[in-house]
Amino acid sequence: MPIAGFTSSAIIDQVTGVLAALPAESRKQEVNRTKAVYAFEVTNAQGAKHYFVVDLKQAGKVTDGASEADAAKGQPKPDINISIADETFVKISEGKTTAAGEFMSGKVKIKGNMMLGMKLEPLLKRFKQLAENLPAKSSEAPSSQSPSQEIAVKGYEGSLVIAQIAKVLGADEAKRQAILKSTNAVFQVDLSGPQGVKSWVLNLKPGATASDIVLPGTAAQNKKTAGVILILKDADFVDLASGKLTGQSAFMGGKLKSKGNIMLALKLES
Repeated sequence: MPIAGFTSSAIIDQVTGVLAALPAESRKQEVNRTKAVYAFEVTNAQGAKHYFVVDLKQAGKVTDGASEADAAKGQPKPDINISIADETFVKISEGKTTAAGEFMSGKVKIKGNMMLGMKLEPLLKRFKQLAENLPAKSSEAPSSQSPSQEIAVKGYEGSLVIAQIAKVLGADEAKRQAILKSTNAVFQVDLSGPQGVKSWVLNLKPGATASDIVLPGTAAQNKKTAGVILILKDADFVDLASGKLTGQSAFMGGKLKSKGNIMLALKLES
C-alpha cells in the first residue's frame, strides 16, 4: 500500500501484509488480543491527507482512501481516531518518540479511547516482529502481485503511485475488469529521476491478470506493444496523479512528451 508522499504508508502496508499472511486462526488471535479499530488521518509535509482504518476487532483487515468516508467503507466504527503527521507516525514506529509525548505536545490528536492511543507503539512493534518472523516465500512460487517491492523504486515517488495502481486493481477483480474493458490499452511510462530513466508498463487490456497489470521495465522487455509511451519527470508524474497538473496542460507546457496515441495519455488521466 505504498502511497506517494506518505512514508508512513509502509507501516500500514506492513500491518496489511501480516494480516494477509497469517493463518486464519493466528489472525483471529491477533484480533482478539487487540479488540480495537484504529482510524488514522495522516498529513504529509505538503499538507495532503490520507486515511487508514485498521480493523483489529472483527475481520482483521485494513482499508485506506483519500477521504475519511472512503477509508471507512466496509469497516466497523473506529474505537479511536488519530490525527497525526506522516513524519511523526514514522518516528513513533521507529521508537524515536512516543504517542504519549507527541500527544502532550499537541502533534498527535486523539478522539475516542485514549488508552488505545498509548498502546500504539507496542502494537506497531508487535506487527514488525510478526512480519520479521513470517516464513519466507519460496523463490519458485509466483510473485502474485507484491508490487510495492518489485515496482517501487527508491528515489522515484511516481513508482509509488504506479505500485498503488497495481495494489488496488490487483485486489479488486470487479474494478479491474471494468477498467480493463473501458481502457483497452497498454501504456509505457518513462520517468526521469535521480537514477536516470525508469520504465513501467500499465497493461490495461482485457485479459490482464492481477500479476501482470503493472510490470517494471519497457513494453519491449515485457513482450507487450504499447499504444503510447509517456515521457516525463518523476515529480511531474506525481503532480499529474494528484491532480495538481492536468494531462493537457502538461502536454502543452512541454512537461509531458509522448510517442504513439496521445489521446490514450489523456484517457489514462481519467
